[in-house]
Amino acid sequence: MRILKLIVIQLTLSLFALGVFANGTTPRVPLTTAVTNAEGEMLLADSIGKTLYVFDPDLNQPMPTCKETCAEIWPPYLLTAEEVATLTAPLGMVRRHNNQMQLTYNGRPVYTYAFDRVKGDDLGDGIGGVWHYIELESK
Repeated sequence: MRILKLIVIQLTLSLFALGVFANGTTPRVPLTTAVTNAEGEMLLADSIGKTLYVFDPDLNQPMPTCKETCAEIWPPYLLTAEEVATLTAPLGMVRRHNNQMQLTYNGRPVYTYAFDRVKGDDLGDGIGGVWHYIELESK
């Protein structure tokens, strides 16, 4: 059953991003994927496998609050207009203070962590009690 769930999650995430073809001809690279961390948890990641995080102070804010120095350590997942046009729930977009478009998951802006180095790293989870990875399936 767990294997089936993992397959369904991976397929669903791939379909979110692949569901639309650029100008009807060229397949898109998925915006998100799923990775497994050292504890065996399935986490939401960017297209190259870097774990994605949410930031508690962003809750109920009209735009992301992590900027300047914060955004150097926690790079926001920025989108092009073309990528925004392909988004389907639970993925979405919010405008940042500088008018750049940032990916959201279930309405929450998402970030990577500068010190995560390899696929499945989740070194940013729990930092300051306000940074959390996005778990796709519980153990």
